[in-house]
Formats: sequence, C-alpha cells, structure tokens
Amino acid sequence: MRRFHIAPEQLLLPEPCLTGDEARHILQVLRMAVGQDVFLFDNSGYEYRARISALKGSRVFVEIMDRQYVSRESPLFLTLGLPLIRSQALEWVLQKGTELGVINFLPYYSARSRRNFQKMERDSRKGRWEKIILEAGKQCGRNRLPRLLEPVSFEQMMEQGKGTPGIIPYEGESSRTLTGLELPFPLAGELLALVGPEGGFEKEEIVLAERKGFIPFSLGPRILRSETAALAIICLLQFLWGDMGSKQKGGIHALP
Repeated sequence: MRRFHIAPEQLLLPEPCLTGDEARHILQVLRMAVGQDVFLFDNSGYEYRARISALKGSRVFVEIMDRQYVSRESPLFLTLGLPLIRSQALEWVLQKGTELGVINFLPYYSARSRRNFQKMERDSRKGRWEKIILEAGKQCGRNRLPRLLEPVSFEQMMEQGKGTPGIIPYEGESSRTLTGLELPFPLAGELLALVGPEGGFEKEEIVLAERKGFIPFSLGPRILRSETAALAIICLLQFLWGDMGSKQKGGIHALP
C-alpha cells in the first residue's frame, strides 16, 4: 500500500486532507481514486491506515480508519556529520543514510569542503535535501524522519558536539578500528560520527577534534570517497550498536 506524509495539524480536522506534492503525486502521477486505501504518517511515530474519501481540486481528502505506533527507528541515536561535497554525492548519502537509520544529518564545511555556500543557495538546497529525506523515509517505512540541521563550520560542529561521544575517520590512524571503540559507547546511546571531505581532514582539524573528545579511527588501508566512507560508517555502526547486528547493547535507548 502506498505511503504518504500528512501534516500533523490535518489530523486534528474533521476532514483531513493531503495537499502540495503529496496530493499532486496521488492525483497526477498515481491517478488514485476515491475508495482506495493508503498509509499515512505524520513524523510522530504513528502510522495511519486511511481511505481516500474525496478529490477536490488540488486536495485529497482522507478518512482515517485506524492508527498504530510503529517504530522502525534504530536504538542508536546517530548524528552524521556530513561535509558539503558534490551535490549528487551528498544527496545520495542523505537518501541512503535515511534508509539506514540516521537520526540527524549535520552538514558542515571545513578547510577542504565548500565555504562559499551562500544563503540563497543554502535555502534552495535545503528544500531539495528535505524532499530527498522525505521520499527516502516513505520508501523505507520510517515513521520519523531524520532532522536536517543547519550547515555549520567544522569549528562550530566541534562545539555542538560537546557532551556527545564523537568519532572521526582518519587515514593516519592505523591501529584503532570501530570494533575497538565498542566499550566507550554502549551506555551513551547517542553518537556523532563525522565523514571526511574530499581530500580528507587537515591535521589541524584532527588535533582539534581530539582535543574536543573525538576519537580517530581507521576505515582500512584504502582511501574511500566521502560518500563511500559515509555508507561504510553507518552500516558498521548499525551493526555494532544499532539494529543491523545480532546483539543489542544494554543502555542504548530507542526514540520515545
């Protein structure tokens, strides 16, 4: 059954309806009809089974049949620090990261990633990025979408990460891998994992990150593209502390 996002305030109305892109998809792409059933979600964790009750202009009215709380969230509260890399690669990470259970995306710029990210471009790209996250969330069945945080500098990200365990991949680190980091994190639940920009981190950035409590680790002997490293980090972390492995770690909490 098709899934669509509905604004939470619509569910408080006697006759809730879908508008905007979701309604256009139903009306113009899928050409659905009155009487057809759909699943709805409002980013609260609830999933609603609904029936199309009327089509009026650009609005799709629905009748809510029932609702249930369905959590498909990982027990690992993972924030991914994502450099402002090439648009296509960054968008691919947003899509796949949503499918793989990332909770927050934190875009950042650094010495080797884009600094000239002007406000007008940032606003337009943010709208596109949020749409990519929404579509990925609909596809994979998540009832809570990841948050897309405002882009910050590397230094600002270090400050925002205070109090949250953080890890940073570094090609200069040869002995410490993610499996060696298992003990410090099980009781925390939250984790900030950085992805390096194209060209890698500057040595000064690694020094600053370590001073702020981030732990450098190795992703192996090969140099990975930023988007490849992002996917590898997410999958490994979900296997070790999330919901892709065979063992659950005590103390890690699920979303309420």
